[in-house]
Amino acid sequence: MSYKVIAALGDSITNGYWDETFAGWFGRMAARISAARPQAFGFYNLSQDGDRICDAYHRLGAELLTRYPADILIIAIGVNDLLRGPDSDSPTDLSPHLRAEYWNRLLDIAQKNIKNIIVLDILPIREELIPIEESDGNMWWHNADIAEYNDLIAKICRERKIPFVRRYDAWATRDLSKLYADDAHPNGAGHQMIADEVVAELEKLKLLN
Repeated sequence: MSYKVIAALGDSITNGYWDETFAGWFGRMAARISAARPQAFGFYNLSQDGDRICDAYHRLGAELLTRYPADILIIAIGVNDLLRGPDSDSPTDLSPHLRAEYWNRLLDIAQKNIKNIIVLDILPIREELIPIEESDGNMWWHNADIAEYNDLIAKICRERKIPFVRRYDAWATRDLSKLYADDAHPNGAGHQMIADEVVAELEKLKLLN
């Protein structure tokens, strides 16, 4: 029996951290799609805690493209690229130039091997909980950095005619204390909302037919 494969590259959010069911939005998405279309889709999530866009680039070749070919790739990554520390105005973990370089490298290879690619924007963080205190210094994220980075990713996707899903503005108006387990990771309710948004996008693009 033939089936299509939906894969994901991302970070701890895409990997489902702090979802009480441990499924995360990708697992919840898979469950919803499988219930509606039994045995029509397979799924694998190659997201890892702490991954940045440079890590996703290497994971694409080393892990994703060596598996059963994916028909749909969802990329949801980026907040770790913007980590600042130990000070609020320290340089981001990856410079804007390097971020753009790795996004273009990743998408260049992905488009040559995967028919359908969707990129999700980076959701806002709860700035009232920043900085995060660590043993070796503080970690900072800023929503202004996220908004600027989303614009960069959107531009790259637009040039490549890749769907880019913007959710930041809508999420910024919500009470994130009810949807997040901490400063950036959704809880179960947040993961369910993301899963529903992704399914709606897949249906809009007619990729679940």
